[in-house]
Amino acid sequence: GVIRMKLPLPVGADMVLRFGVMPEMKRSEGDANLLSSQRVVVKLRNGEVSAVESTAFIKQARAVLEAATELDPTLAEAHTVLAEIALFYPPRNMDEAVRHATAATKIDHNNFGAHQVLSRVHSLRSGLSDQELNKTNALLAITELQEVARLAPNDAEGWALAGELYFALGRIDEAINAMTRWAAAPAAVDSRFFEAITGGRQLTPDSAASRLGEVLLRASRPREAITAIRRALSLNPQNSSYEELLGKAIESSGLDDTAIIEELQNMAAANPEGTTAPILLARVLARAGRIEDAVKTLRTAIGHAEANKGGLSLRLALGQTLADAERNSEAIGVYEEILKQKGIAGDTALVDQSEKQVVAGLLRRIIAIQKNSGQLKEALATIARMRLLLGSSDPTIDIGEVDLLRAFGQRREALKALQAAQRRYPDEREFVYLEATVLMELGNVEEGVSLLRARLSQQSKSASASSSALPDIELYLRISNLYTQAGRGTEAVAAAREAVGLASAGHPEVVPAALITLSSAQERAGDTKGSEESLRRVLAGDPENATALNNLGYFLVERNERLSEALEMIRRAVKAEPTNPSFLDSLGWVQFKLGQHEEAERNLIEAARRSNTSATIQEHLGDVYFGRGKKELARLSWEKALKLVTIGDQASRVKMKLNRNPK
Repeated sequence: GVIRMKLPLPVGADMVLRFGVMPEMKRSEGDANLLSSQRVVVKLRNGEVSAVESTAFIKQARAVLEAATELDPTLAEAHTVLAEIALFYPPRNMDEAVRHATAATKIDHNNFGAHQVLSRVHSLRSGLSDQELNKTNALLAITELQEVARLAPNDAEGWALAGELYFALGRIDEAINAMTRWAAAPAAVDSRFFEAITGGRQLTPDSAASRLGEVLLRASRPREAITAIRRALSLNPQNSSYEELLGKAIESSGLDDTAIIEELQNMAAANPEGTTAPILLARVLARAGRIEDAVKTLRTAIGHAEANKGGLSLRLALGQTLADAERNSEAIGVYEEILKQKGIAGDTALVDQSEKQVVAGLLRRIIAIQKNSGQLKEALATIARMRLLLGSSDPTIDIGEVDLLRAFGQRREALKALQAAQRRYPDEREFVYLEATVLMELGNVEEGVSLLRARLSQQSKSASASSSALPDIELYLRISNLYTQAGRGTEAVAAAREAVGLASAGHPEVVPAALITLSSAQERAGDTKGSEESLRRVLAGDPENATALNNLGYFLVERNERLSEALEMIRRAVKAEPTNPSFLDSLGWVQFKLGQHEEAERNLIEAARRSNTSATIQEHLGDVYFGRGKKELARLSWEKALKLVTIGDQASRVKMKLNRNPK
């Protein structure tokens, strides 16, 4: 607490006051007060004080510290501890924390604790914890974190926070540098603040290496990401999320299937009890046409897992692998075996909610197989079985039945089922939306639109900014989508603009979704310039918005324009959501247009595997098969597409392809 002067000064009362140097007795008393208050704070930090006692302890510490700063205004540490108390202990006051921490840094620029408090306050104020970034406070936090790094080059929290803030600001190279320093730092003693501000992310060395790997993947540096994630796995071998991340990095590394298979085989061998590596390995083996090897890999892993009373995820992967290979009876057998192991048989209704979730998932997989193989009767029987096991109070079963009937072209039957379901669930809005869609598919577009318009709140423009506008926004977006699917672009644009207006007035969080819907309507209306401008508006606010990237890229592909730019945007979308079937479809389609037929086929097969109700994916897959001389497979895909869409331009186009290429 003593100011150390480099030059000797005259000892006069005026000089003592001018430089704030206190008589030795007062300085000693201030130091004693500081030590006393620090003991109190240490007890609070260590949890040695009960909740009942804490208020009194905090009050005591504040009083002692304030007395210390009055006795000796040069006690930087007293201001630092006051700042910590204001930040962490009730009544919390971030303004007071900033005032005391700033005072401490003015007294002693090398006061680590004060810079750390300032970095924490500005990080909190940046909105990093709720994903709504305030750039001004983010930059202030980074400035203080640079001071933290200067004073403590191995402080894990400082580098981790800096990395997250740089990443949120889109400064990826700086984020990678900070996270690299974080990964090299010793484990933090206290990670509570970092966990709180990042929603539970840990400060451990393995978490640092994993996060570095994630950011390297986002920066399209998969080889470096693989190295970082491998380090995370070496530090925490049982973490399945690290295995999954490593698999994603390997798959995006640009290696061919043979090299990827070798990498995944090494992962599986290193951890025989693991489940992620075998599942990823089986998927790549199947993609390479090695179905039997994929099945064998999963069955071997199931044997290891069952020895440890596990294996559900592996069995599900086995069922999916067999279903993708159209070995339908074997796939259904796998799912039925799981049900049998769980003691699910007969028609006894289930009670346990977690058990219901597992059973519902398994039966939906069986229905999907039956639907894909044209077994409508069997699929309807499985839906009836779901009702017996899960009870009659689950509207998702009715939604599944309607989707099934639509997939088989039985739209009038779907409409009857919907109307019956609405009588049972009058408050379930999804049935209203589905009915409007089915009416559109039957050619009754205006009837479907009227059904939705009747649900509008008819609120005045002045009320449009209120929370009650949200349902109207969704309704206008649905109306726009109906018109777009029906090929009526002008009406689709008008409805989408209503949604954009309501969202802009009071719900900025849904403006991007409204603009994306507007862009699709504009594309349908032939306004390609307006469509691109709407998507560019979304990307101006969120450059990594995956849906906007995908849609803009896809529209360019459909117009056969700027295909290289389209490929780059779609790849960014797939990188953000690698399992999204629409994005995989776009990627396969642009690759087909660019002559990359093998890659196109691989991505479209994966898209079809993940979405078996998309006519567009099936049509694109058929086109790729045809381009590669696989005419019978092309016909099968086009026939599936025609089952999924029976009216409109797409249906006419698919019929022409089938007619030109008869059996």
